[in-house]
Amino acid sequence: MTEPNLPPHSQLDCKNLTSLHSPTCSSLESAYQALYTEFLAKSRHNDIPDSPAAQDKLCAVIAQTRSDLETCSESTTRSRISRVLKLQESMLAPIRTLPSDVLIDIFQLVDQASGITYLRPSGSIYGCIFLVTWICFWWRDEALSHPGFWSRITIHYGYGQPHPEVTAFLSECILRSGDSVPMNISISSVGGGTGSAPAVELAMLVARTHRWREASLYFGSPQEFHSILPFKPSSTHFPLLEDFAFEWPDFIDLIQNTIQNTILECRPPLQKLRLTQLSESYVDFIASRNLKAVDVHTYIGIYLAKLLQMCPCLEFLGLKSFISTGKPDANEIPCQSVGTN
Repeated sequence: MTEPNLPPHSQLDCKNLTSLHSPTCSSLESAYQALYTEFLAKSRHNDIPDSPAAQDKLCAVIAQTRSDLETCSESTTRSRISRVLKLQESMLAPIRTLPSDVLIDIFQLVDQASGITYLRPSGSIYGCIFLVTWICFWWRDEALSHPGFWSRITIHYGYGQPHPEVTAFLSECILRSGDSVPMNISISSVGGGTGSAPAVELAMLVARTHRWREASLYFGSPQEFHSILPFKPSSTHFPLLEDFAFEWPDFIDLIQNTIQNTILECRPPLQKLRLTQLSESYVDFIASRNLKAVDVHTYIGIYLAKLLQMCPCLEFLGLKSFISTGKPDANEIPCQSVGTN
């Protein structure tokens, strides 16, 4: 809806405001309609008085508005004056003087790192940050200017056709994340994500793997994974990836080849790793002094010595089941101490 033309700024002057008033209700209604339009625009953009003199002038205007409200008897005009008075008084609210960095900190408490969630089966998209952008233009501008609010993306795929309007909006959210802020990505699909080409929003995420800091991937089959996220090892890098989870609903041997050929062979600086299945022969691909936590549903091998030896800084190891592939060689030392500085 197009905003009406704003009245001249001189209408804030108390003398000019008084001259607008006349004994007739129609004149008073017309005057406050213009003032309502002006102060509504100032409220939305947080155009507050920036000097003691401007604050004094606004206080004089507020006093005149209160006086008109007390003396006016026509209900429609009183309602208009009351709305103008609320806008005028709000211009002196302490919250309007908050610096941008403090306001952003408050928004982060509202967002609680929940980010943007897209449910493709229902075509819904939600996020706490959206509520902030609906309050006023000032809050909206601040929220849109902070890429961190748009850098945590969760996508759940399932059966059903995509909704073009919603996916277009999700793409816009991804663009708002900027070019340099680390991203936290969660993508899951069970039976609804196969296709000849990845969705536009997923292609945008794949193009930003160099910004992924946390990634959680869950797929119903290897075919879904390759269909939805067709990573190209030659052009895909994960230089910031610290927290990675990769899961299948079943124990599929292809899980190792899949993540080996797409993500782990890029040697990301992982600190946390969660996998459905890990075999002893594959430990070389996750070997790192950076790795602090490993959570594996099923470990396949002879013993855990190799994992512990290849990840000497490991602080947490979660293991639900162990599948033995044979007996250890009696002449082989299963584990050895690792010196630390």
